[in-house]
Amino acid sequence: TPLGALRWPAVGAVTAVAALALGVPAVSLARRLAVGVSRPGSLTEIATAAGNSLTVSAAGAALTMLLALPIGLLTARAPGILATILDRLSYLTHALPGIVIGLSLVFFGIGVAYPLYQSVWLLTLAYAALFLPLAVAAVASAAAQAPPVLEETARSLGRRPVQVFTTVTLPLTLPGIAAGAAMVFLTCMKELPATLLLRPTGMDTLATELWTQTTVAAYAAAAPYAALLVLLSAIPTWVLAARTGLLDQEGKQ
Repeated sequence: TPLGALRWPAVGAVTAVAALALGVPAVSLARRLAVGVSRPGSLTEIATAAGNSLTVSAAGAALTMLLALPIGLLTARAPGILATILDRLSYLTHALPGIVIGLSLVFFGIGVAYPLYQSVWLLTLAYAALFLPLAVAAVASAAAQAPPVLEETARSLGRRPVQVFTTVTLPLTLPGIAAGAAMVFLTCMKELPATLLLRPTGMDTLATELWTQTTVAAYAAAAPYAALLVLLSAIPTWVLAARTGLLDQEGKQ
């Protein structure tokens, strides 16, 4: 719709909204970040929290994808009652709040598997329980787009099922697996309730440090953790955007 003389005022209004929505938080975060990193020992604390976040998030993404791979392949290649039940069951824990999963695994760790209590392994299990549907959907979508005839051809040529999986099925679904892993990694990075309950004693992540500082209104101290969380989360977000072709579409417009 031609706007005529109103074109530039309309552009100015949209630009002002974007500047207020993105510019004001960015400027505020940058100012508080400069103050936050000036504290003695702050860089060491920030680096430790960032390393912990990367470690537990990567472990959570790896376990989640490992559990999701057979379910996703079963859903795509052999749809039926069993595949449907397994797929729906994965959504039960995803529908629960993180605090519920955290408390359940605390009880499990204390009463059943005490050696796992307050360990990275139990926290990783919580991430897998919470975010399994994200990984299952990614694997199932990738497997559904891969032609089953290629696997049938490989079997007809004498390949064993394990060889077919490693040489045909897995390479075809690998882009979907990577996208699902990036999504799970991104979600694990910012998960808070289960992380607060299940993290090992003395381990802090970017999310827990951000929560700790903001609860006492120490916004300058919280700013470095928030900035790093945004930066690290932007990487898998870019991977997902590139994987879905969103960046290519924007480049052509």
